[in-house]
Amino acid sequence: MRRFFRTLVASFCFLLIASVALAQDSDVIEEKQDDPPMQLKEVLVIGQDLRFSGDPATSSRLGLTIFQTPASVHVMDNTKLKNEGYKSVAEAVEAVPGVTWGASPAQPFSFSMRGFTENQITILRDGIWLGPASMTGRPQNGFNLDRIELLKGPASVLHGQGAIAGTLNVVTKRPSMKAEDSWEMLTSYGRYDTIKLGAGAGGSLGETLWYRADISHAGTDGYVENANSRSLNGTGSLLWKPFDDLEVTIGFDYLEDSLPNYWGTPLVSGTFGTNPLKGVVETTDGRTIDERMRFQNYNVSNEEANSHQYFTHLDVNWKLNSLWSIRNTFYYFSADREWRNAETYTFNAATNLIDRDRFFVSHDQRTVGNRINAILKTRVVSVPNTALMGVDFSYVDFTRRSRFFGNVDSVDPFNPNPGLFADPGQSFLNPTKITTVALYFEDSLELTSHLRLVTALRQDFIRLNRDSFNLDGSFNSANAFERTFRPLSWRLGVVYEFIPSIVTYGQWTSGADPVGSNIFLVNGNQDFDLTNANQWEVGIKSQFLDGHVEVLLAGYYIEREDILVTIGSGGVVDNVGKQRSSGFEFEGVFRATSRWSLGGNGVFTAAEFESFGLNSGNRPPNVPKWVVNAWTRYRNIADLPFEVGGRFRYVSDRFNNNANTMTLKGYEVVDIYVGYRKGPVRIQARVTNIFDKVYAYWGDTFYPDQVLLGSPRAYEINAQIDF
Repeated sequence: MRRFFRTLVASFCFLLIASVALAQDSDVIEEKQDDPPMQLKEVLVIGQDLRFSGDPATSSRLGLTIFQTPASVHVMDNTKLKNEGYKSVAEAVEAVPGVTWGASPAQPFSFSMRGFTENQITILRDGIWLGPASMTGRPQNGFNLDRIELLKGPASVLHGQGAIAGTLNVVTKRPSMKAEDSWEMLTSYGRYDTIKLGAGAGGSLGETLWYRADISHAGTDGYVENANSRSLNGTGSLLWKPFDDLEVTIGFDYLEDSLPNYWGTPLVSGTFGTNPLKGVVETTDGRTIDERMRFQNYNVSNEEANSHQYFTHLDVNWKLNSLWSIRNTFYYFSADREWRNAETYTFNAATNLIDRDRFFVSHDQRTVGNRINAILKTRVVSVPNTALMGVDFSYVDFTRRSRFFGNVDSVDPFNPNPGLFADPGQSFLNPTKITTVALYFEDSLELTSHLRLVTALRQDFIRLNRDSFNLDGSFNSANAFERTFRPLSWRLGVVYEFIPSIVTYGQWTSGADPVGSNIFLVNGNQDFDLTNANQWEVGIKSQFLDGHVEVLLAGYYIEREDILVTIGSGGVVDNVGKQRSSGFEFEGVFRATSRWSLGGNGVFTAAEFESFGLNSGNRPPNVPKWVVNAWTRYRNIADLPFEVGGRFRYVSDRFNNNANTMTLKGYEVVDIYVGYRKGPVRIQARVTNIFDKVYAYWGDTFYPDQVLLGSPRAYEINAQIDF
């Protein structure tokens, strides 16, 4: 911890040096004449934004602002995404307090927050759940997005099964009803032939019709040998408003991608690894990572990890009168995914070679659904009340084909021969059909001018039909079953406003998810009811000094019971009686002057398995105790259109397995940037990991003998044009 604080102080001072040297007026808060006074609840602080205005649908469908919501809510709007050079969604979300990300090709959209990981974080696309994060999540481009919303804690009452640690909603750009047309372009180049391109346009097609269309491409050769990746994302929508009280929006979203084929770097024995990477991993059996293996890729040459998906939705908003309004969303989602790889790499001490497997899996998914809800604004016993009632329906047709081959070949650790993936031939077939009907209710009652009661209730009816077929096509009755789940979820929260700029809140909320964490893969040996989770949370949201300072404090306790975990790659499951997590979160921003802003966030998490055999008392994998971010930004240097800034990030030790025998050591990373903006042109130059820190950022329990290493120092130059 002492080393961490020394590094924090040194690195943050490094980031501040340019700002402090130029901020002659940093000791007073000033506003230039062309900067209007800031208003409470309508503040957008430059830098890592805490924004308490807006009404993110992820945290409530009642139109509540973040100030009015009894939960920890974070929104990164398009301005923030643009300032960051349009990072991928996963990279952008790591700026949120306590969030870490894992980029394994098996589960490329895995996150850790509040002591839980992977499928305990629900992923939404334009507010719609499309499946477990480990199956459907992809590293999407930030250019196509209007904003990213993140709700912390269990939220099954809003979004159904699976929402335990948080809900991440990525919202694509929508048409604006402004009269003038708008255009946007992005071009970017960085180390390892990293390229980002984007183009978008929006405007009017008549007095009642507006459009928005965006397309982006991202590609890189990767910092590991032969670990190239690419993605293409096209989004668009039409908004028709024939009357003042009626809006109809139709949107489409197409994504195709090929993931990086880097599945991790294997550990070797201490006697073989004569050039160990120090401070990266620590094991109880003395294994280490040899520096000579850092950039080696042990996958086959004809690997595949790609997907094609299409998502369309039709939204109708109708305001019947001053009391009633109705919203209906119909959606359809189609996706095909395929993996053909050598995924597991195990050092063989007898041969001094790396043993490799082969694994084939494909997904064919079709989802159709409809959500309708009505909102009533009225008075209950003379106090204002907003109530929502709705019905959510979805049908998922999911087919998984897979075949696992054990140890197939072995390669040299320092000069691996890639080899090929042969045709898998016959494969296991697992068709799954899931029908969900949910009834939900949400209410916001203003008991007084300072006190608000927020409640919600949701009853799900989930029908799961899981079939299983062997390689020869015969029916596997041991893995097939049918079951109906009926989880009941709730939220009870209060918000108290001391003054218009300081509110406190508290909430009790629940969550439910499959005992094996993935409803698409539940087998006969996991034929149990859904697991239960509850969370208590309290917090403070505040603004000071005419909106120049914003602070968020939150404390929470989550308990999840009756869990099954998969042990290794053989499909064996083990029971976890209970898992719990508690912690506190802090985030603050300070706009010192009209030019200079700074801030940071920090999260402490205490998580453990309470009842898990020999693993009882251990910390779950990929859960750090501490995550800290600090940033600064200074603009209009010497009254010229330049700005400088940077970020410091610290992640403490984590474990790679349930037994806690392998530790991923804590790390610190510093990024800096210089920007120029003149009229519609914005140019940025960024350097990430400027101290070239070597670190392990994620470990997948399915691959216990290898870890994912972070990127070395890299640069990026991008140009954006808005007109």
